Amino acid sequence: MLLLNPEGDRHMAFDPANGQFYRLWQHKAPEQINGGEAILLRPTDIDLVLKQAMTWIMQHPGTDRAYRLGDEIIAGAKTAVVYFAQRAGAV
Repeated sequence: MLLLNPEGDRHMAFDPANGQFYRLWQHKAPEQINGGEAILLRPTDIDLVLKQAMTWIMQHPGTDRAYRLGDEIIAGAKTAVVYFAQRAGAV
């Protein structure tokens, strides 16, 4: 999975071989990021990030990476919801 930024550059990727998200840069090596960071990097694409992560977790049940990825996306989603709720004055 590749996501593009508004300028059309590759911005983030998911490697299904190891269940890992990466931030992509134009002129340097990809940076490994966790699932929560992927959500915070692309909150408008939270549905795609969650779908990719959850599909991978279901295909690799019981693995250490599946548990870690689940924890990462839960923490990222919570952080995003709390942030936007605070901005809206709901918290």
